[in-house]
Amino acid sequence: MKKTLTRTNLARLFRLSTLVVAGILATGCAPTVKTVPLTIQSDPMGAYVLFQVQADRKDVRSYDWVYIGNTPLKTRRSVLKSELEDADAFIVRVMKEGYLDQEKAYTGQQMVSEAKSKGTVFWNPRLVPAN
Repeated sequence: MKKTLTRTNLARLFRLSTLVVAGILATGCAPTVKTVPLTIQSDPMGAYVLFQVQADRKDVRSYDWVYIGNTPLKTRRSVLKSELEDADAFIVRVMKEGYLDQEKAYTGQQMVSEAKSKGTVFWNPRLVPAN
């Protein structure tokens, strides 16, 4: 039984080879992403938790505040490796009605170091009443 290359088989072969080449290029050119575990609590619990990347340089992107959950919070944030190296600060903000907002800033190196040593980036602020 001899197989011949038909137009349909050629089209399938072309699509398959295109997918393989695209996959190789994507993995070689894709930015490296680091996953950073975060554990944020608060006293009292139930506060909003926001996350922001700040950078003053033009080649590093700053982000608006991103809501990531309520305390107690155990989550993971995906951060570009280039951001961990080049961003000025990674800021976590905790907010609850009737209390003053609290923020904690980390450098990329501090986040990576704390995640390695403790298994997570941990923060447990005691919220101060606004009155």
